[in-house]
Amino acid sequence: MTWGAPWSPFGPDGPTGDRVDRVTGSGVVVGLVLVAGESSRLDRGVPKQLLDLGGRSMARITVEAAVASTLDRVLAVTGRAAQQVAASLGDTSATIVHNPDYPSGNVSSLVAGVDAAGGFDAVMVLLGDMPEVDTAVIDAMAEAWREHRPWAAYAVYDNGVPNHPFVLSADAVGVVRATPGPKPLWRLLMTDPPQPVLAVRIATPAPVDVDTPADYDELLARVSAADRVRSDDGASS
Repeated sequence: MTWGAPWSPFGPDGPTGDRVDRVTGSGVVVGLVLVAGESSRLDRGVPKQLLDLGGRSMARITVEAAVASTLDRVLAVTGRAAQQVAASLGDTSATIVHNPDYPSGNVSSLVAGVDAAGGFDAVMVLLGDMPEVDTAVIDAMAEAWREHRPWAAYAVYDNGVPNHPFVLSADAVGVVRATPGPKPLWRLLMTDPPQPVLAVRIATPAPVDVDTPADYDELLARVSAADRVRSDDGASS
């Protein structure tokens, strides 16, 4: 996996003319796994973060990937069905944080996680409905941020479209908190970033963002196909 040059709508140098330089490969990066959604478009008796995928909830798959990564700490922010979601995370080492304001959107869950995270240089925002974002992707994002120390970063998969995970520096977190209106993360990272944003190239297909029944069916089909490939590879070895 490789990472690209800083990106913003203003060109690679950003609106201020400052580039993202290489720095030492250190810095505390805390993972915030957002598993708080209402799941209004996909409700099969439980919120989508509790839907099963190979015997584990989607929330657990994402949290386990984060815990196994190079992130310094991992917090899981719950909302709807908080007790059930927390129970599904079982014995993972993630810290569980509840966001009572979860109906207001993902930013409230981000803020709840940040407030409980302690000291950090950056946070990585992971979504509990994107379980294909695995440990390798998380490590690539963390390594890129630690090496370049951008204001923020996002993933770009094979389709070339900006996507999750996002990494936000401490400065970027402050700006997000102070930005009113809907979807401030997307606006600040994609539409009008105040500082250069790093596009981290991930050489895999884009993960499914599970919002609808059709998305869940697509994810199940992809997982089933991957299992068949592994089975065939094992039989031929």
